[in-house]
Amino acid sequence: MVQKNISNSFTAYDGRVQKSDLNGYGLMHGGRLLTLCDEIGYLAAKKHAECDCLTRAAHNIEFFSTMKEKELFSVQAQVVLTGKTTMWVDCIIQHEQQTVMSGVFVYIAIDKNFKSIPVPAIQIQNQQEKKAQFSMQQLYDQVTMKTEKKP
Repeated sequence: MVQKNISNSFTAYDGRVQKSDLNGYGLMHGGRLLTLCDEIGYLAAKKHAECDCLTRAAHNIEFFSTMKEKELFSVQAQVVLTGKTTMWVDCIIQHEQQTVMSGVFVYIAIDKNFKSIPVPAIQIQNQQEKKAQFSMQQLYDQVTMKTEKKP
């Protein structure tokens, strides 16, 4: 299977906060932010795997700032780490050069029968990508260590 670069999966979406996105405080609802990351993360995973994908997990979700109605924002996602059938996608939402939310979303590549299928590996191109993948690998190691069954 051919390897791909991190940049091959880069996906972005620019939007504006709508009235329907607001919570009771007049701020963009955290659930809507999560949905946006999941949707754009899915597109990055699908671009990388060149097939349908399902969300498997979300990790390290953090909210840093808020947005109000009519404000512009940008969502960016890219596959940073792959397993045999999984893709670990880094997602960030920004508004006026500030990070609003970030998180890691894990997707599994599937065939038309919803069976998991292999995905292309990531080929690192530069030091920045190497650092990003190292950080993602540390998260992967933490998550898998917690979920391993002990004898």
